[in-house]
Amino acid sequence: MEESVEVFWANFEKETGEKVLDRTMAQRFSSPKDRGDWGLLVLSPTGLRFRPTPGQNWFSSLFKASSAPVPARADEDIFIPYASMLSLRNPPRKFLDFLFGTPFLAFDIRFSSPQGEEQLRFAVDPKSDFLVSLKKMREKTS
Repeated sequence: MEESVEVFWANFEKETGEKVLDRTMAQRFSSPKDRGDWGLLVLSPTGLRFRPTPGQNWFSSLFKASSAPVPARADEDIFIPYASMLSLRNPPRKFLDFLFGTPFLAFDIRFSSPQGEEQLRFAVDPKSDFLVSLKKMREKTS
């Protein structure tokens, strides 16, 4: 049975205890060599949440003899409170990135965590206003 979009987001808000202010599909990169994880990138009144979505890349599945089962539940959410964000910037693009790079809008978030200072890169649809919303929320809470 398939959930409606409204029910999904109502359950998401109930589960996290926070209102969803903006949302988009995104790719998360933990290092430059990382191929990235896909998931939901969500703004709430207190921070940024990335929820990995379990799934299999359809393109890579074409070349595998047998595919690994898709997990029922993805990894835990990554939550970055606005107060712990140290910087937000667009990474510099090299010449060949315009030809061979991702068409998605990339941005880096540097933040403090219990493990120390960390940085993640996210890529979102350039037609989305998500980055504008993130910058406004960050300014509003600082």
